Amino acid sequence: MWWIPVVWALSFPWSGFTVHPQWSRVHLVPFEDPADRPHDVIANVALFVPFGYSFARRGPWWKAVVAAALVSATAEATQLFGTSRFPSATDVAAGVIGAGLGAIAPDLIGKKRT
Repeated sequence: MWWIPVVWALSFPWSGFTVHPQWSRVHLVPFEDPADRPHDVIANVALFVPFGYSFARRGPWWKAVVAAALVSATAEATQLFGTSRFPSATDVAAGVIGAGLGAIAPDLIGKKRT
Protein backbone atom coordinates (compact mmCIF):
# COMPACT_ATOMS: atom_id res chain seq x y z
CA MET A 1 0.00 0.00 0.00
CA TRP A 2 2.97 2.35 0.46
CA TRP A 3 3.35 2.61 -3.31
CA ILE A 4 -0.06 4.27 -3.80
CA PRO A 5 0.99 7.69 -2.42
CA VAL A 6 4.17 7.51 -4.50
CA VAL A 7 2.14 6.99 -7.70
CA TRP A 8 -0.28 9.76 -6.81
CA ALA A 9 2.51 12.19 -5.94
CA LEU A 10 4.28 11.54 -9.24
CA SER A 11 1.05 11.86 -11.22
CA PHE A 12 -0.40 14.91 -9.50
CA PRO A 13 -0.45 18.12 -11.56
CA TRP A 14 1.75 20.26 -9.31
CA SER A 15 1.51 23.24 -11.67
CA GLY A 16 -1.12 24.73 -13.94
CA PHE A 17 -3.91 23.95 -11.49
CA THR A 18 -7.46 24.89 -12.50
CA VAL A 19 -10.89 24.31 -10.98
CA HIS A 20 -12.37 23.47 -14.37
CA PRO A 21 -11.83 19.91 -15.64
CA GLN A 22 -9.90 19.81 -18.89
CA TRP A 23 -11.94 17.14 -20.70
CA SER A 24 -10.53 18.17 -24.07
CA ARG A 25 -7.08 16.98 -22.92
CA VAL A 26 -8.25 13.41 -22.17
CA HIS A 27 -7.06 10.59 -24.44
CA LEU A 28 -9.36 7.59 -24.01
CA VAL A 29 -7.83 5.12 -26.49
CA PRO A 30 -4.56 3.62 -25.24
CA PHE A 31 -1.50 3.81 -27.48
CA GLU A 32 -3.30 5.91 -30.11
CA ASP A 33 -2.37 9.42 -29.03
CA PRO A 34 0.44 10.94 -31.12
CA ALA A 35 1.79 12.50 -27.90
CA ASP A 36 2.48 9.04 -26.40
CA ARG A 37 6.22 8.61 -26.18
CA PRO A 38 7.92 5.23 -25.70
CA HIS A 39 10.02 6.50 -22.78
CA ASP A 40 6.85 7.72 -21.00
CA VAL A 41 5.18 4.34 -21.47
CA ILE A 42 8.29 2.54 -20.20
CA ALA A 43 8.45 4.88 -17.19
CA ASN A 44 4.80 4.20 -16.34
CA VAL A 45 5.31 0.44 -16.66
CA ALA A 46 8.40 0.64 -14.44
CA LEU A 47 6.55 2.76 -11.87
CA PHE A 48 3.95 0.03 -11.34
CA VAL A 49 6.23 -3.05 -11.30
CA PRO A 50 7.06 -2.60 -7.57
CA PHE A 51 3.37 -1.95 -6.87
CA GLY A 52 2.37 -5.25 -8.50
CA TYR A 53 5.25 -7.14 -6.91
CA SER A 54 4.54 -6.00 -3.36
CA PHE A 55 0.78 -6.34 -3.75
CA ALA A 56 0.85 -9.82 -5.30
CA ARG A 57 3.22 -11.23 -2.69
CA ARG A 58 0.22 -11.15 -0.35
CA GLY A 59 -2.54 -12.31 -2.67
CA PRO A 60 -3.59 -13.33 -6.17
CA TRP A 61 -1.99 -11.52 -9.12
CA TRP A 62 -5.31 -10.34 -10.51
CA LYS A 63 -6.02 -8.28 -7.38
CA ALA A 64 -2.76 -6.40 -7.98
CA VAL A 65 -3.85 -5.67 -11.54
CA VAL A 66 -7.30 -4.46 -10.47
CA ALA A 67 -5.80 -2.29 -7.72
CA ALA A 68 -3.29 -0.83 -10.19
CA ALA A 69 -6.08 0.02 -12.62
CA LEU A 70 -7.97 1.84 -9.87
CA VAL A 71 -4.90 3.67 -8.56
CA SER A 72 -3.75 4.63 -12.04
CA ALA A 73 -7.19 5.81 -13.15
CA THR A 74 -7.50 7.88 -9.97
CA ALA A 75 -4.07 9.40 -10.54
CA GLU A 76 -4.97 10.23 -14.13
CA ALA A 77 -8.25 11.79 -12.98
CA THR A 78 -6.33 14.34 -10.90
CA GLN A 79 -4.71 15.49 -14.12
CA LEU A 80 -8.10 16.69 -15.36
CA PHE A 81 -7.51 19.70 -13.13
CA GLY A 82 -4.13 20.65 -14.49
CA THR A 83 -3.19 22.42 -17.69
CA SER A 84 0.31 20.96 -17.78
CA ARG A 85 -0.63 17.26 -17.79
CA PHE A 86 -2.62 15.05 -20.18
CA PRO A 87 -4.85 12.35 -18.67
CA SER A 88 -4.34 9.28 -20.81
CA ALA A 89 -5.65 5.75 -21.13
CA THR A 90 -2.12 4.85 -22.25
CA ASP A 91 -0.83 5.69 -18.77
CA VAL A 92 -3.54 3.55 -17.17
CA ALA A 93 -2.78 0.65 -19.53
CA ALA A 94 0.96 0.99 -18.86
CA GLY A 95 0.28 0.94 -15.12
CA VAL A 96 -1.79 -2.23 -15.46
CA ILE A 97 0.92 -3.86 -17.58
CA GLY A 98 3.60 -2.89 -15.05
CA ALA A 99 1.55 -4.18 -12.13
CA GLY A 100 0.89 -7.41 -14.01
CA LEU A 101 4.59 -7.90 -14.64
CA GLY A 102 5.38 -7.15 -11.00
CA ALA A 103 2.59 -9.45 -9.83
CA ILE A 104 3.90 -12.46 -11.73
CA ALA A 105 7.53 -11.76 -10.79
CA PRO A 106 7.39 -13.74 -7.51
CA ASP A 107 6.34 -16.83 -9.46
CA LEU A 108 9.00 -16.25 -12.12
CA ILE A 109 11.83 -15.86 -9.61
CA GLY A 110 10.62 -18.64 -7.33
CA LYS A 111 9.70 -16.52 -4.31
CA LYS A 112 7.02 -17.90 -2.04
CA ARG A 113 3.95 -15.79 -1.54
CA THR A 114 3.20 -14.88 2.06
